[in-house]
Amino acid sequence: MNALVPFAPVLALSIGSLGYLVSGQFLERARLTSLFALSLIAAAAYLIVGLMPMAPTLPHGFIINDFSKFFAVLACLGAFVSIIGTASSLAEEKIGMLSEYYFLMLTSLCGALVMIFASDFLTLFIGIEVASLALYCLCGARVTKESSSEAALKYFLLGCVSSAFMLFGIALWYGVTGGLAIAPINTAGPLVILSFVLMMVGLAFKIGLAPFHLWVPDVYQGAPTSVTTYMSCVVKVAAFAALFKIALNAFLLPTEWAVGILWFLSVLAMTVGNLAALQQRSVKRMLAYSSVAQAGYMLIGLVVLGDTTSVLASSVFYLTGYCAMTIGAFTVLSVLGPDADSVDDLKGLVKRSPFLATSMTLFFLALAGLPPSMAGLMGKVYLFTGALSSEFYGLAIIAVLNSALACAYYFRVPAAMLFQAPPTSEPVKVSVLSTFALTFCAATVIGIGIYPEPLVELCEAVAAVAAR
Repeated sequence: MNALVPFAPVLALSIGSLGYLVSGQFLERARLTSLFALSLIAAAAYLIVGLMPMAPTLPHGFIINDFSKFFAVLACLGAFVSIIGTASSLAEEKIGMLSEYYFLMLTSLCGALVMIFASDFLTLFIGIEVASLALYCLCGARVTKESSSEAALKYFLLGCVSSAFMLFGIALWYGVTGGLAIAPINTAGPLVILSFVLMMVGLAFKIGLAPFHLWVPDVYQGAPTSVTTYMSCVVKVAAFAALFKIALNAFLLPTEWAVGILWFLSVLAMTVGNLAALQQRSVKRMLAYSSVAQAGYMLIGLVVLGDTTSVLASSVFYLTGYCAMTIGAFTVLSVLGPDADSVDDLKGLVKRSPFLATSMTLFFLALAGLPPSMAGLMGKVYLFTGALSSEFYGLAIIAVLNSALACAYYFRVPAAMLFQAPPTSEPVKVSVLSTFALTFCAATVIGIGIYPEPLVELCEAVAAVAAR
């Protein structure tokens, strides 16, 4: 039995999700579907923190350390808050079969945890596929809307292509090393470089880095808002955990050729994402392109990694704050209705719901990196000063210019909510669960910026383990 303890969180989610297939109708009649899912996620988070022993490498493809535990808890917390914030909107989105919906969501979270804990490329690929297959179905969960099915199909087709790139990269790695462990090698020949490039293509798709981001705006807009809320955090957390692990432990960053590739991807992502977001009237597409740019900022920690891991810790810190920002923003859209998307839908929101308008303003200011939403500001300060101190002056200047450019569209939504006339005077009702989720996200965005030291210390410990 002790041999199963390290796998307890994944087993809890897997076995619990099967409960939806066995007793889903009972759970729906008793209105316990969301409560059961939340209980399973909370149990998984408890098992990760309190029960999983530290294990450098387990014989079945898992590695348990501070790095994997931190990202696993962050993924569970993101899933927990996103479910709380959007549970009351599922009926309006006409997602009728709630048991299947939560089964798929728990399955995708299970795949994300496998990605985070993976110690070899085979386990990592299995985690990617488990998470992805469930997400393809979730994107099409709103069966009455054509755009939802279209988003699912696009995500599936492009996801298959990215998986092929990832698998080809893993095959090359196996050909060079004779094994599948995510462990350092002493050679850096053409096949190793090609393996890194192919794996980066696969992971860049999952993260949403340009130029592999073409699925992001269509899927974010077409998928149900509840699914988009979940994806915006959990997928990013799992994909960045996999990227950090592979880059640092297998390809031994910093190496000149790898840094050059990552520098190019970082600059391209933040520039393309912000320029494309400037042209959007759809808030979902705006946030989608914003996520592309934000991923470019987070990549700075890998690009400038040198003798110190403090900049990598800044990326982890910023990723944590970003999860709260984006979950909060999409939760506001979810509360406004299943079809709330255009900037026009948010006009005069302060008169219909001061709480929603204030929350959305905080989240957009955080994404822009401006006070009083201090998490975004502190995260960017840590990243940009880290780039400057490591003498990546060009990267730091490009990042600062992109941040200034992004304010042009980040201000558009708060301006519409606060200073324009509403299309209707009908007040917006906010459920207790959504209020809790938004309050938690807002408090996180403000709190970790005002008092960042505990989280910074934790992120530095996590980064030190990752770079070891």
